[in-house]
Amino acid sequence: SFRSLMWLFSILVALGYCFALVLTQGASMYMTGAGVLPSERERLMNYFGSILLTMYSLFKSMTGGINWGEIADMIEPAGYVYSAMVVLYILINLFSVLNVVTGVFVDGAIELGKRDRSMMIRKQGQKREASAQHLVQLLRDMDTEGNGFITREEFLASMHRYEVREFMMALSIDLKDADKMFTLLDRNMDGMVDIVEFVQGMEKLRGEAKSS
Repeated sequence: SFRSLMWLFSILVALGYCFALVLTQGASMYMTGAGVLPSERERLMNYFGSILLTMYSLFKSMTGGINWGEIADMIEPAGYVYSAMVVLYILINLFSVLNVVTGVFVDGAIELGKRDRSMMIRKQGQKREASAQHLVQLLRDMDTEGNGFITREEFLASMHRYEVREFMMALSIDLKDADKMFTLLDRNMDGMVDIVEFVQGMEKLRGEAKSS
């Protein structure tokens, strides 16, 4: 996330400052000693002459502006510990950057997966709701008396209507035995099928038709 990247940036700046402080002091102590060639002193001044210059040199070694091996070799005359610090700085930065970047991508993938699952569940819910509304409308069309339920006679008579048969076929429901279908829908066996029985029964029949 953006917050993680900001934390990483802050840590890298603080880390670069600490390493630059030590490296600058080491280079300064070495340059003040005897036996340092003018060309070597000038080169060290260009890369380690101040904390900002050292931080800039370390930044270039991280981003490919200069080979980090050259930086390590350049500071090596001041002591092996300083060249080792350059190597340590590179390792710490590489591992921290890789871990955080990997974490950001993994978090993004997990969040995307959650959104996809939520969207899929929402679409399935909307699909079921739309199907239930169609079934309610179908029952109302079958209910010629308008009393909120259908009798066996109303159900069997509606099977001869073209639009009803087309709807049943769209649900992959077999219409060969409409009388048996009504018996399956009439769960309380009172000879009438209300809205709840019709919707639930038709959904069950459709599910069985899809699984067969």
